[in-house]
Amino acid sequence: MTFELDTRSVGEALVVSLRERILTEDIPAGRPVTEALVASDYGVARQTAKAAIEHLVAEGLLKRTAHRSARVPVLDITQVQDLYFARRFIESQTYRLLARERGYSDAARLAHNAFHAAIAGDDVVAVVEADINLHTELVRSLGSPHLDRAHRLVINEMRLCLAQVQSHNLLDPAVIHEEHSGILSAITEGDHEGAARLGDQHLEHAEQRLLDYLRSR
Repeated sequence: MTFELDTRSVGEALVVSLRERILTEDIPAGRPVTEALVASDYGVARQTAKAAIEHLVAEGLLKRTAHRSARVPVLDITQVQDLYFARRFIESQTYRLLARERGYSDAARLAHNAFHAAIAGDDVVAVVEADINLHTELVRSLGSPHLDRAHRLVINEMRLCLAQVQSHNLLDPAVIHEEHSGILSAITEGDHEGAARLGDQHLEHAEQRLLDYLRSR
């Protein structure tokens, strides 16, 4: 089977296609993703396949250990808990600080609208990416490049978690949107403790649904 790429650069299109297949479990957890296989499936050079794989390793969607091919990670309960802990620590403090300023960036406002538009469709990848973009822009609103990089490291690794929540209908995207709206309202109202609390609840809600699902398998 040969997969088709869109009109963007071949390397970018390859990353997009592989990301979508991983997030929708077309490439399941535990499966190796090799340069030879990607090059053959897509009809691209091995160097292009290697670059795409390394990009997805950097995003956390693939993991590579010494002397082994990159693989789609198998979600581990302890790892999921730690990812949500780290993300909650960063984001809740972010919302508290933004609430003291009673605002956030225009980019975050647009990202909130984009998430609402994304949930109108039936596209897991679009919802996940819009969700990530909103939280990324909120953290970026603080204007700290170091904090932004730390947050990106965590939230990139969470793509698989977010995709699992959506793929298995663990949490209605409309509910997620309502929770986002509550956080943003608390920020603009200057309710810094409320913003942090709603941020914690937002992540705890998704985390618990995902952990329950993983434990039931």
